[in-house]
Amino acid sequence: MYEKTFSIKTLGCKCNQYESAQIASQFLSSGYKAVPFGSPADIVIINTCTVTDKSNKKCRNYIRQGAKFSKTGRVIVTGCMVETHKDELDAMPEVQALFTNLQKDQIPVLSGAIDSSTANSINAIYTNYALPFMRTRGYIKIQDGCDGGCSYCIVPKVRGNPTSRPVDDILKHAQLLIEHNCPEIVLTGITIGKYQYHDDTLASIIKKIIALDGNFRVRVTSVEPTHVSNELIDILKHDKVCKHIHLPLQSGSDSVLKHMNRPYTVDFYAKLIDRIRTSIPEIAIGTDIIVGYPSEKEEDFTATIDLVRMLQFAYVHQFSYSPREGTMSSNYRPLPYDSIHTRAQRLREVSQECSYQYRLQFLNTIRPAVIEKDGNCLTALTDNYLKVSIEDNHFNRSRLGTIVPVMITSVSKEKIEGSIEI
Repeated sequence: MYEKTFSIKTLGCKCNQYESAQIASQFLSSGYKAVPFGSPADIVIINTCTVTDKSNKKCRNYIRQGAKFSKTGRVIVTGCMVETHKDELDAMPEVQALFTNLQKDQIPVLSGAIDSSTANSINAIYTNYALPFMRTRGYIKIQDGCDGGCSYCIVPKVRGNPTSRPVDDILKHAQLLIEHNCPEIVLTGITIGKYQYHDDTLASIIKKIIALDGNFRVRVTSVEPTHVSNELIDILKHDKVCKHIHLPLQSGSDSVLKHMNRPYTVDFYAKLIDRIRTSIPEIAIGTDIIVGYPSEKEEDFTATIDLVRMLQFAYVHQFSYSPREGTMSSNYRPLPYDSIHTRAQRLREVSQECSYQYRLQFLNTIRPAVIEKDGNCLTALTDNYLKVSIEDNHFNRSRLGTIVPVMITSVSKEKIEGSIEI
């Protein structure tokens, strides 16, 4: 009997990764087989991101690529770009159908891939709760939406106002992942620090998850600086919670932060980092920085560089500013490309050195790590977000999908190497 196949290409945030896993769970539970993107498939889905114009360009390229691998010659497109560029996408000959973010959990039926009678017979667990898809760790989306007014950001327009998932639903999802031997549960959303369901907050929902039985850990993703409570910092110290948090900065200049409509100052941010590191010295703190925002002067960028050096981030996700249609900052004249490019290169060099210095302090130490397959290689992801290359042998492969102690034996600017401690 012919086995129907599907593939999904996911762009953008971890929230999109969760939603792709949710779509995949429905296809898998109805008899479809998953294949990697780039392999021939009956159904090819592109889950898009529209956070920057560069993201849109990347999405269009993947739509064209995906159509070449689809047995119909066309692809299904969903995600945030559908919310902002529906007419443009609809005009692409490679597009079979478009589905908004709110329609994602109905794609198998709305696309005709699964008829409604089959869908009704699918176990509701696989419709509502995403299991890991093409990866070891499992994602739980606890929240969606944002009501922030950042001048450069389109997300509130495509994701809507903040909504929080019921506590019982989150715990049922966590329990399902634990029963499927998922070693790491990643909590995701658009602004997860705003999680609020009755009296429960982000910190209290983490407490309830780690109280469940099982050999697993919880990882927190990106949290806005003003949403970090003392209770959250305290829970990050727990053995079953990863020593890692991502705190978007965007700029090291107060004047630029004010122009961006970011709700904090550099002093507030620096003191927050100090509070967290005082409580958890080994924690990996990552950040986002926008280079070349329209109001950024040379002294503003210098202040950003100085702050990055001072705070010694474990990693920096940097973005070169480009006008985003539909945002307030798109009304301002952008800086010259050469200026943005030069600044981006300077920041990249400084942030890479900071990252190296952070990683170097863990040489010859042992960290708990999840063993994962990365292409044809084996890697270990530590609790503090270090990606460690380990030897591909039978013993190490037998530890796939488990948390084991890993000794870090080598640290260079290019990679980290280690070995499983027996």
